[in-house]
Amino acid sequence: MKLRQLLSILETADFRQEADDGVRKWVAETREAAYNIDDLLLVAASSGKEGSILKKYTVSKGGRSLNNLERKIKVIEEKISTLVSDSRIRNIEQRQREIRSTGSLTRSCSRYVEDDVVGLDKDVQELVARLVKEDGERSYQVVSITGMGGIGKTTMANRIYHHADVRSRFHAFAWVCVSQRWQQEDVMREILNKLEPEKTREINKMTAPELDMELVEVQKRKRCLIVLDDVWTTDAWDKLRSPFPARQVKSKVMITTRNRDVARYIECNGTSCYLYDQRYLNEEESWELLKKKVYHGFNIAGSTSEDDDTASSTDGYRSCLSDEEEDEAIDQLQTSTSEDSIQDQRNQMDMEKLGKEMVAQCGGLPLAIVALGELLMTKSTISEWRTVHQNLSSYLRRGTSSRENGRVHEALALSYTDLPDHLKLCFLHIGSFAEDSKISTRKLYQLWAAEGFKSQESYQVEEKESFMDIAERYLGELVQRCMVQVHVEEATGRFKSCRLDDLTRDFCLVKAKEENFVKKFPARYEPPELVGSPSTSSMVTSISTTRRVSVAVDNDFDSYFPPGKENLEHVRSTLFFAKASSRRNLHTALDFICTEFKLLRVLDVERFDFGEKLSESLGNLVHLRYLSLRGSQFEKLPSSIGNLKYLQTLDLRAPLRVCVTVPNVLSKLNNLKYLYLPPNHKSTSRLQLSSTSKLEILKIFDTKVSDYRDISKLAKLQKLAVIISPETENLAAIINCLETEQNRVRDYSFRVHYNFQSEREFTVLRQLLSLTDLRKLDLGGPINGLPQHCHFGESLTKLTLRSSGLKQDPMPTLEKLPKLYSLRLRNAFKGNRICCSSQGFPRLRILEILGLTSLEDWIIEEGAMPNLYALKIDECSKLKMVPGGIKYIAALRELVVVTCLRISRIGSGRGRTEGERILTKLNTFH
Repeated sequence: MKLRQLLSILETADFRQEADDGVRKWVAETREAAYNIDDLLLVAASSGKEGSILKKYTVSKGGRSLNNLERKIKVIEEKISTLVSDSRIRNIEQRQREIRSTGSLTRSCSRYVEDDVVGLDKDVQELVARLVKEDGERSYQVVSITGMGGIGKTTMANRIYHHADVRSRFHAFAWVCVSQRWQQEDVMREILNKLEPEKTREINKMTAPELDMELVEVQKRKRCLIVLDDVWTTDAWDKLRSPFPARQVKSKVMITTRNRDVARYIECNGTSCYLYDQRYLNEEESWELLKKKVYHGFNIAGSTSEDDDTASSTDGYRSCLSDEEEDEAIDQLQTSTSEDSIQDQRNQMDMEKLGKEMVAQCGGLPLAIVALGELLMTKSTISEWRTVHQNLSSYLRRGTSSRENGRVHEALALSYTDLPDHLKLCFLHIGSFAEDSKISTRKLYQLWAAEGFKSQESYQVEEKESFMDIAERYLGELVQRCMVQVHVEEATGRFKSCRLDDLTRDFCLVKAKEENFVKKFPARYEPPELVGSPSTSSMVTSISTTRRVSVAVDNDFDSYFPPGKENLEHVRSTLFFAKASSRRNLHTALDFICTEFKLLRVLDVERFDFGEKLSESLGNLVHLRYLSLRGSQFEKLPSSIGNLKYLQTLDLRAPLRVCVTVPNVLSKLNNLKYLYLPPNHKSTSRLQLSSTSKLEILKIFDTKVSDYRDISKLAKLQKLAVIISPETENLAAIINCLETEQNRVRDYSFRVHYNFQSEREFTVLRQLLSLTDLRKLDLGGPINGLPQHCHFGESLTKLTLRSSGLKQDPMPTLEKLPKLYSLRLRNAFKGNRICCSSQGFPRLRILEILGLTSLEDWIIEEGAMPNLYALKIDECSKLKMVPGGIKYIAALRELVVVTCLRISRIGSGRGRTEGERILTKLNTFH
């Protein structure tokens, strides 16, 4: 009861701890007590004593025995009693009562946050001119954008990078983020892969000198624009400069940097460099940016879309009034308006006044203003605005006078403090990932589920709604508050990946260190202390034990966990990150993890080498909720995996070249929700999955290994990816089984290799294509002809046809599919002419035409594929020309043409669309 009382006020205590070191320590002690109780419950559960927790028992550990639970719990109860009686919580309880009495108003989150910029148009035009000019005083080889973090350097560079004049001037583009921790070879390889995507395989095999030489050569053939985002040191430029523009090439480089000395250094070492200092916003621009954010959610000045002009003029009038004149104006209004209208008008004036005072404290820094705006979007009353105003002032009083990071951290700290407790945990958890990594949202949601980052409301609705959907809302809340950046999947409108910008990540890491949320290895990845609170982290660390670790593995494993140095028995979560350019061997390290990390709930070890067989000791981690071995090298999964009865996520997607033996023990994992089987796997016996009744996602279900009838027994299944192998004889029965599941499963993906030439087989194909929620289909094998478009399900977004041998042009059918996003034709058509008609392929973004060796003519009519972004043509040896109709495709950004030896010319045309610009560039090469 006392522990529940403490936990119930922790959220309010979080609000107070920012301004009170005593409260901060109390919060740390209380959380530690709660964690200790949870540890003991886990130990009890693992010993098989769940029904009688206080019963005496011992658990062996290294020849020693743990104390019995009864005595340990008594110690913790005494600690809790002390915490409950602590005088420091009286003010917190009072604050909690105030919150309960006033309530709160929240606003639903938007799907994404667009870049909000003001006052940059003239600056953008100036920098564009510096890049596109080749001769004269306005011509520079390098354009450098400098300024403090959060001032908008990357936003400015991004607008220039996509500017129409820049796009028409250069032939190839590459944007790479350098950051503080970078590898020269990785950066060079990334640049080349973007400049020459058709040579990816060759580039990935090149040595460092070969990369250097290739980068020089590509700039001789193409006019390139290369952006080096977030360069920190002159040393970075020294190591990268050799292949970059000399006077004899037409390429240009644009860099963003926080260090003005980097730009000066470039200029002083023989390279013409234009230095642009990103300026702070002035008062007017700052206010405009805040209004732009707040107007997105609420109308603080009383205007609507119908009376914007009136509101604008009123704003200008009020801004000229003194306080006395404002009072006089309001008195005059009383003769013609009701008391409610007068009060509403006064509130609007007060909100504007408060807004201007708060935005002035942001010092013209866009990131701070946007963070403030996102917070104010959730506050609709004058009372709430006054509360924010009061707390913002206290943050600024506590902060440093330095303009470098203080105000940004303070603005972010205010947004962080305003988060509910479960969202604070979600935000801090994102900081566990490697710098500049794009984090898969699906993986992130599953990790949150395993960690138990849920609100009480989520526990109540999870029976009716998938946690994946709940977690999407969590992330949306963080996005709305400008704390996380996301990439939206165009085909579905859902979040696909997310990341933290540099300053937000800095704040996240410092906050995580303050609260002892995660420990980073090696030590150089640990953040510095937060500005203005130098003793916080050491104080919390002295109270707490390590429960999460994040390890960047770029050395031998023993260097991170030397024997006897770290107490690891309380660790709940471990994330191991392999260096992209190497595959570290963790075979012996896995035994160490399974022996020392007794209470582990999360084990993420992707892209490592575990040898032939994973350790049997993996089955000792009985508390695991999440296990990912994605991309790792191993050939056999241990049968002890069946011991992990709490496991929710199991990701076994090994490299395709490896055939993994999966023992028939997965049916024991009764709590499994997300299962990803290896793309190439086998089992010693038929792999049974029928008893994994909680499965929501099942990927790479192979009908050669598993019984397709198990699918009908998975009552909660929502996403299903199936490989229907050539050996499958009863394809019709499989499709019939899947049809009965259509009301449940909302996302199908299939890879099928089959001969659809007889009338009976053609009927089965139509059955497969008509599945209502078929999203992705990879279809291999001969087909006499495609069914009419009306036989295709309307949800199909990605289609691959391989070795189909079609004799009729497939485009008239496929272009009518309303949601088709990606189309790949490989050796799929034997004819010599295809045509994409006007209004066809309305949502297509990616098109690959591969191995159509008989194709000679390709017609693209005006209006076809209006949203096409990327086009690849390869192994079409008889194709006479790239279709001139691409000049009509304004959205086209990427065109790759490979081994098409017969192409003698490129469709020509002059105009303003991106397609026309691409054609002009291709003409230059030919």
